[in-house]
Amino acid sequence: MFDIIIYFIALLITVPLAATWIVYKIALKIHKQRWRAIHTAVNWTTCLYIFAVIALLTIVFEKQLAAFVLIVLLSFFTCIIIIQWKLKTEVVFSKAFKGFWRFSFLFFSFCYVCLVCIGLVQEILS
Repeated sequence: MFDIIIYFIALLITVPLAATWIVYKIALKIHKQRWRAIHTAVNWTTCLYIFAVIALLTIVFEKQLAAFVLIVLLSFFTCIIIIQWKLKTEVVFSKAFKGFWRFSFLFFSFCYVCLVCIGLVQEILS
């Protein structure tokens, strides 16, 4: 039984698009509002995209780049804090984190798609 749970978690990390779709469908049934379901799916699956990108970077470039991803995340958060401070002179961390989390979803989902394409091309050419 424990192996099934491990394999399910591994599947969600390696294919976060499916996890996003599943969470979206469940959230749509619960909330009955399309945009709220989208936001729920984004909030719950951003971590999966981050872990998937780390795994794909390790596979494609054959180097451990988790520290690089952490630096990118911290840079995103710093930029969002600075932008919020410049625009409003008051930093509201809950709003800053929400913007950071949504931007991270967009960035890492784009990176995930790009890395999958790069990995497929590498496999075809080798």
